[in-house]
Amino acid sequence: MKLSSLDKSLKVITLLSKHQSGLSLTEISKTLAYPISTVHHILSTFLTDDYVTQDPRTKEYSLGFGFLKISKKILDNIDLRKIAHDHLVELSEKVGETIHLYILRKGMVAAVDMIPKKSGLSLASYVGFTADPHPSASGKLLLSGLSNDQVMALYKDRPLKQYGKNTITNMNDLLSELENIRQLGYAIDNEEFYEGIRCVAAPVRGGGSSRIGAAVSITGSIFTMTMERINRELISMAQKTAEKISARMVW
Repeated sequence: MKLSSLDKSLKVITLLSKHQSGLSLTEISKTLAYPISTVHHILSTFLTDDYVTQDPRTKEYSLGFGFLKISKKILDNIDLRKIAHDHLVELSEKVGETIHLYILRKGMVAAVDMIPKKSGLSLASYVGFTADPHPSASGKLLLSGLSNDQVMALYKDRPLKQYGKNTITNMNDLLSELENIRQLGYAIDNEEFYEGIRCVAAPVRGGGSSRIGAAVSITGSIFTMTMERINRELISMAQKTAEKISARMVW
């Protein structure tokens, strides 16, 4: 049976979804046994609206953020977000800070829910916001659920970019930090992503599973989120909220 253009397009997207580091035009063509001209036409169509991106250096293709832009209705209906939302609101009311729920997607952290602080702090994040994982508490926490080999593979073709004044930019330092997070069961961002901002994150796991599927984070200014307050109450509050969500999840 001859495949339609739509079938072929979906197969290209599905293939790219399985290769977070990207694929070349030739690799896609050989894997799917499609002519290069056909694959190029499909990719060109998706590139227009950022559903596919091309690395300017390697020329490899990977999924773009266009899919996140149309995902709000899906996010509203996925179990994780539905289960977590009320717990995130409750945490926000208790701590008076911005609350996020993040997942790791295609080597990036993606916000699937957010409860903003009612006043006093404005962040650039939003539902659908994506970023490098290494400078944030949630990102580091999610990376800690991977093996060191997986983390190094994820950053093989991209640097540990500097964001805030305390961003970890050395791989050995990052791997050491991730081991520390595995031991502690939480992660802290102390002006690593934004200067003047701190964050603490705790892991959401499946019921009875050790796999980290998401991260609950509390984010605020260095003035309201002092290290003393983080250690005294915020770490345990983030962990308790994450545990409540974990108890209802099946990954």
